[in-house]
Amino acid sequence: MTLDTPGVYPKDLAPIYDKEPSREIRQSFGTTYGGNYKLHWEDGPRTILIIKKPNDELTDKALVDVASWIHAKYPHINVVVEPSVADAFSDSLPFVYTIPEGKRVEYTRVTDLVITLGGDGTILHTSSLFNSAAPPVISFSMGTLGFLLPYHINNYQTALTKLIENRNASLLLRMRLKCTLHGPDGRRLQAKDGSGRINDLTVMNEVNLHRGRYPHLTSIGCFVDGHMITEAVADGLIIASPTGSTAYSLSAGGSIVHPSIQTLLLTPICPRSLSFRPVLLPPNATIQLKIGDKSRGPAEVSLDGKETFFLDKNEFLQVCMSPFPMPCVNRVHAGEDWMKDINDLLKWNQSFHNKQSMSHYISE
Repeated sequence: MTLDTPGVYPKDLAPIYDKEPSREIRQSFGTTYGGNYKLHWEDGPRTILIIKKPNDELTDKALVDVASWIHAKYPHINVVVEPSVADAFSDSLPFVYTIPEGKRVEYTRVTDLVITLGGDGTILHTSSLFNSAAPPVISFSMGTLGFLLPYHINNYQTALTKLIENRNASLLLRMRLKCTLHGPDGRRLQAKDGSGRINDLTVMNEVNLHRGRYPHLTSIGCFVDGHMITEAVADGLIIASPTGSTAYSLSAGGSIVHPSIQTLLLTPICPRSLSFRPVLLPPNATIQLKIGDKSRGPAEVSLDGKETFFLDKNEFLQVCMSPFPMPCVNRVHAGEDWMKDINDLLKWNQSFHNKQSMSHYISE
């Protein structure tokens, strides 16, 4: 079944919303959203999108359990899955809806809540479905560790009941990036397959400009707000969001940044100059990375480690803060969750005594 019925969108997300109720969750420069925001639905969610990790038996079972439970307990709620998932589970989930592959914009229009089943990569895939405004997302871990997984799948009934029936939630607005690709004359690049102009690209973790399959270092001109700051000769450069600070940027020597901070991280990948250190830039900055004349080949642009484009000499990419964050449902003590994550997942500055002091954190 395909879904064409408009959903009921969350309201009263002060101070992000204007005085008049809005259909979109937005953020602006300097928004003081270090704490959690409270989301409240006037009528409750009517359409729930479930995204699962592909080719995984645990998430297959969890999908059937979660979707069937929602359908049985809340029959008025539309359950939506991706078309390939609906085809694979047509026998066990005959009641689910789908949105056609060519109409991704409909995800923003009809979805009130997203449930992800899997790891952090599942959330990154969810972000790619919402190139503009994204609805609240609640993520369940299947037992794996991840920075974006506040709930365990064993507790899904309790967590979803509170969210749907109480009609409110604690949200962390994770900043995303907007990336555009341009030719030497500044015009937007056209897709190689002839499908037209490459539209704005929304990224949750990072934009990575790198040498790809070519063996030579890449020459990259770095501009901030139109002013050249340096010419980098390196394997590549990463522009990361605070959420992406614990991903590829961290492996390349970048800083760990709390997800509630607004900033753009510029991190070099294996630079020729040892003095080229990572920098943090203000959220209202616009970064341009231009392929230099000295480069011996094209460079590759990777978005959240998946979507890839190619830039030739004098072509450039431009990155700034997206006005559309990823609203992630958190537990009330989300600040402790983040501290627990960097200790459990990264073993950050842990000695024997530090490990003992962190033992009082208990996972739900």
